[in-house]
Amino acid sequence: MSSIHNRPLLLLLVLILVSLVVFYPQNSIVFLDAWLNSHSYSHGLLLLGMSFYLIAIKPNLISNSKGNYFFIILLLLLVFADILASVVKIDVISRFIFPCYLIAAIGAIFGTKNLSKVIIPLSLIFFAVPSWSIVSPIFQSIAAVAVANISSIIGIPTFIEGNHVSIPNGTFLIAEGCSGVRYILVAVSIALINSELSNYNIRHASISIISAFALAIVANWVRIQVIVIYAHLYGMDHSVVADHNTLGWIIFAIFMAFFFLILPYIAKARKQAEPIPVSRIYNQQWGKAFLVIAILATGSMFNYYFYQTSDKKSPTIEQNGQIKKDNFHNFHHFSLVKNSTELIDTYKHNISKLSFDLRDINSDMTHTENKPVAIYVRVIKEINNDIDNIKTYQVIKNNQHYFYSYWYEVNNKITLSLIRVKFSSVQALLSGSYINHAFFISTKCEQRCDNVNAHLDYVKKVLTSR
Repeated sequence: MSSIHNRPLLLLLVLILVSLVVFYPQNSIVFLDAWLNSHSYSHGLLLLGMSFYLIAIKPNLISNSKGNYFFIILLLLLVFADILASVVKIDVISRFIFPCYLIAAIGAIFGTKNLSKVIIPLSLIFFAVPSWSIVSPIFQSIAAVAVANISSIIGIPTFIEGNHVSIPNGTFLIAEGCSGVRYILVAVSIALINSELSNYNIRHASISIISAFALAIVANWVRIQVIVIYAHLYGMDHSVVADHNTLGWIIFAIFMAFFFLILPYIAKARKQAEPIPVSRIYNQQWGKAFLVIAILATGSMFNYYFYQTSDKKSPTIEQNGQIKKDNFHNFHHFSLVKNSTELIDTYKHNISKLSFDLRDINSDMTHTENKPVAIYVRVIKEINNDIDNIKTYQVIKNNQHYFYSYWYEVNNKITLSLIRVKFSSVQALLSGSYINHAFFISTKCEQRCDNVNAHLDYVKKVLTSR
């Protein structure tokens, strides 16, 4: 069973993978960097190699199909979605599309029947995509509630606020690394590999995967709970509390050992089919393979062309400007910025209008470094206003009080949600609009800070004249 049965498929799979690396180097670098340097995705290279290995030893793969044009259409749709996601900086979609390219390519070249035989090995690559942190907040919240309840049951006084769990000796933050997502990824990957090697049917494979998923979640809860118990009994400085990463993998290994102990009782392995002769690659299949590569190349070139269409001679005040420390925000990664001051009824209002050109590869309103309220500005309170989708605060900067408002404008829509910014940018792009804006307005407090209405009136004036 260890011999290589599917050289033609492997050959073209490697060819497609090399094409992706060549045509999409930025995404490829992100994957490789995460696999080599991130604790959460250090299993990535191993899963990629295991995926190829499982395909290589598949004994009953049928390779005499002439391909399927449906997957060519699917590939075109994926390329289009990737272009949109890349332009509006929705990285998570771009990264998950990467393994979809491989699946669509295999389907296009070898057909649906062949693809169904290798879908589990190819699915492994999804669990190596370095974007699963998007689901971390869900599992962080679940873990915080679970640990707080368990602690209360066993007699540890516990208070939970958001993702913070407080006990008498200190407070724990259930951070992204404590969500258990990395354990889930590894556990489900192990279950998939075992399902493939054991030749499970769909029902038993599903049972196996669900069991591994559940055990990984519980293992993470046990890990956090052990840390909480040690902190309660011996203090927050105990070595078990400090080195919780090693503890986590030890507990995870124990749960995976239990998984394999119960596996024979919940899933039944099937005998592998006898190997069948593998036919050569037909001319039609080579033709589809080169068509797939041409589609991938065209998609990557479109992105390059799109970024070259940016208007580099815009008349706005600053081009590729840098945020100054006299601003109340720390937004970077913009294309252009215009700062202005207006005096109305003795009140001086400062406004910054930042422009983000989707055609500028370095311009990204939703970049994680961007914060609408700078770290050196202290928020006193949030001001209630009757303006939809506008945030207003009373803040202190350099011992001076200000009223401060901000909002984002995408496709002529006002919003405060950066998620809406991303998806509205897709609509804007399809309608031919490339420029997004962020507005920041500050007004110095006078006397007892009773000029909030003057500030809000100016905000409304800017909104109506934008």
